[in-house]
Amino acid sequence: MPEPTMSDDYFFSPYADSWWNDDSKMNPLRSFNPERFAYFDRFLDDWKGQRVLDVGCGGGYTTEFLHQRGSRVCGVDPSAKLVAAATRHADDTDRDISYTVGKAEELPYPDRSFDVVTCVDVLEHVESPALAVREIHRVLDDGGIFLYDTINRTLRSRIMMIWLPERVLGIVPRGAHDHRDFITPDEMLGHLGAAGFVPLGRMAGISIRGQRKDGSLRLKPTRDLSSLYLGAARRLEGRG
Repeated sequence: MPEPTMSDDYFFSPYADSWWNDDSKMNPLRSFNPERFAYFDRFLDDWKGQRVLDVGCGGGYTTEFLHQRGSRVCGVDPSAKLVAAATRHADDTDRDISYTVGKAEELPYPDRSFDVVTCVDVLEHVESPALAVREIHRVLDDGGIFLYDTINRTLRSRIMMIWLPERVLGIVPRGAHDHRDFITPDEMLGHLGAAGFVPLGRMAGISIRGQRKDGSLRLKPTRDLSSLYLGAARRLEGRG
């Protein structure tokens, strides 16, 4: 597969050089992983040895979180600057993680390469969520698990995911989210079904309740899907 060519006007790219600094503006994003994986863990008994792809890995927060759990993990992101930052941090901390520049809609991996794909805070940013989900299905092995979060298109999400983090807390760059790009749960289920996935369990939500003095976010799991929500799906054997 030819090496993809990416531009670096991606809105998180300017934070690449400071991504792993103690005072990085991106640090609050790490707060989501414990809550995300408290939900994701119910669909996977053991992460150790699993071949995992983190789609839209950015500077590597979730990718390194997966590595700490013993996964054989790869990360892919459209920003060459963020991939470089992630690779540099992995090398500096002696973590065996493979990072690649690539788009979610055109993943640079062979069919059936992974046991698990994670895709967090990504689908609401891609050009085609439907195509991204199909590509994730392609690179998953038979019976593989797709774990994701994304943002519902509601008035509440406009407040909680744009106004609060971008304009009040300042933990996300202004303009990072466009309410028109948010994905309703019904739309997400449609993308999953069209790609050949079977949803697992019940979707769940995460609510932002504020920010602590150390910069971390106060989060609460919820059944409310009106803002940030999480889900899981399985690739059926012999499909695609």
